[in-house]
Amino acid sequence: MTVPLMSSVGAPTAASSNQSNALVLKEGQMVHGQIKQLFPGQTAEVQIGNQKMIAKLEVPMKAGDSYYFQVSGVKPELQLKIISGPTGASESQNNQMNRLMEAMQLPKTAEMKELLTFVMNHKIPMTREGLLQAETLLQNVPASMRGEALLALQKMAELKLPFTEASMRAIIGVQSKEGLHDITAALRNLLMNDATVTPSTKDAILSTLNNVAKPLTQATGNAVLAQVVATLLDSAQSAETRFATVQLLKSAGILPPQTSLANLPQILASLMTAQGSQQQEGTPSLVVSQGQLSATATPVQQLEALKAIIQAQTGLSTSQKEALLSNVNRLIASPPSGENATRIVQEITQNLIKMTAENTLADPFRGTSDGLKSQLMTLLGQGGQSAANATTVEGNLATLLQRAESSEHQAIQRAVQLAEASVATAIDGKAVKEAIQTIFRSLGVNYESMLLGRNADVGRIAESLKPQLLALIQDPNVSAAVRESAEQFVGRMNGPLLTSGENGVQHQLVMQVPLEFFGKRIDATLEWNGRMKEDGKIDADFARILFYLDLHSLDKTVLDMQVQNRVVTVTVFNANPKLQAIGEPIQGRLKTGLESIGYKLSGVFFKDFQAETPKGKPQIKENFVDSQGVDFRI
Repeated sequence: MTVPLMSSVGAPTAASSNQSNALVLKEGQMVHGQIKQLFPGQTAEVQIGNQKMIAKLEVPMKAGDSYYFQVSGVKPELQLKIISGPTGASESQNNQMNRLMEAMQLPKTAEMKELLTFVMNHKIPMTREGLLQAETLLQNVPASMRGEALLALQKMAELKLPFTEASMRAIIGVQSKEGLHDITAALRNLLMNDATVTPSTKDAILSTLNNVAKPLTQATGNAVLAQVVATLLDSAQSAETRFATVQLLKSAGILPPQTSLANLPQILASLMTAQGSQQQEGTPSLVVSQGQLSATATPVQQLEALKAIIQAQTGLSTSQKEALLSNVNRLIASPPSGENATRIVQEITQNLIKMTAENTLADPFRGTSDGLKSQLMTLLGQGGQSAANATTVEGNLATLLQRAESSEHQAIQRAVQLAEASVATAIDGKAVKEAIQTIFRSLGVNYESMLLGRNADVGRIAESLKPQLLALIQDPNVSAAVRESAEQFVGRMNGPLLTSGENGVQHQLVMQVPLEFFGKRIDATLEWNGRMKEDGKIDADFARILFYLDLHSLDKTVLDMQVQNRVVTVTVFNANPKLQAIGEPIQGRLKTGLESIGYKLSGVFFKDFQAETPKGKPQIKENFVDSQGVDFRI
């Protein structure tokens, strides 16, 4: 029996959902419909899911009865074929399911019954082929994971994704807030012990995985550089310690191969004054040979070069810069001569580098973006801030950190410890933001969209993890174990993209980030829900952001941040009863930080977990309540 229905777009009732939520059906899908109201002329109001449509009936039906239909056609009008029914309100679901399985000739397995029960309860449109494929997937899922698997299958049906194990794993990983650390470690171990992967490919992927695992490498490398430079320029240090430091800097490509303790002052002065001269228009370049100042450079030229370096140096405070420039200007007005000029240039150079190093140790994240990093570019004789130069500098810093960490020299080990301590002390919101950006660049999560960018740097994009793994998967010589691990990793990176989406003006964005700070692992999942403005940009005045965190010390923690007209309310869910006392001292910093970017903090709440729903949303009970019903309010 065929029941032609009028188009859901052409004739929705007043109770229909928003057009942006319009149900889109395709041939072969099974849908559940209920006769809501009968009209003359054998027409009726039929509800399918959350939508009501006017249907033309070929046979009489009874209001209140429900049917299972199969979509037999969508053009020129929607046509539904009854496959089971009518089902009255009093009929048990078990009877409905048995009749449906017989009508659709479905296997009566435990997995199919569980799947059909879920599909019937949630009114999910699925084809017979889709049901069979989903049942096969369920058979390979442990009983403890069935709930997550069913939710993943529902999401796959909504997104019209093929019912594959890779897609299901990816969505389960996001919905269960499963972190990426374990899958990263598994891939790394496989690569290190697999002989089917070429050495160049293996090294490239392992290097990228290291960037993901250590997002603070640049900041820590800057701090290590600052620490060893301070040691090198400290005359109180032993000759043996300073010699080991010179060797370390040479091995990392930061100082020229010919550098020694004896010619270090000349090397530093030569590199800096040569670079400074190149930056000044109309000033002759200095010719540097074997680290010695060229005889063609006059004392005034050397001082003018240093002046250019100081003026461009962002790693100095205003008072430090003014003091150095005052000294240099005085010397330019009355220039020294001979060996005295060389000695003065060397002293100013070393003082400049030492000041920059000390400032970087005090604020290593500032050095990451400009301070000692730009100084390092100068020392390398590269200058500028081009992408190529930035890549070279990042490579040198990473090499320096790696060599310093593996060094057995006590002074160098001590320098690494002090550098890590300075970075740990300086970690703030900006630092975490930079770490997350580093991880996303290294992972290449948005690899496909980045390729479509107007000024896409294809070479640098290809160095991220996702395209590297895609190339690895296509390699016919790679072992099945490595290929499967790479496919699983790519699938997990696609999971947040699949679960992100839009519903009219409402948007949801999901991100998963594996963080590691000095051996402490943090798995973070972020869900942003908000709306888009007419110009296509995110409306920053209204949003809800959920942070699901698995922290080293605090274990599972959820932060619920709600923004209404730029007024922010934060709720922290955690089972630790001491968390309120920990949070109180920093609430002022939170308020100040929000006000600095145009937001107002309404209040901060601390609540305990009571239970978790299948979707992972916390159901909580309030542990700490004052007379106003909040923990603390600003």
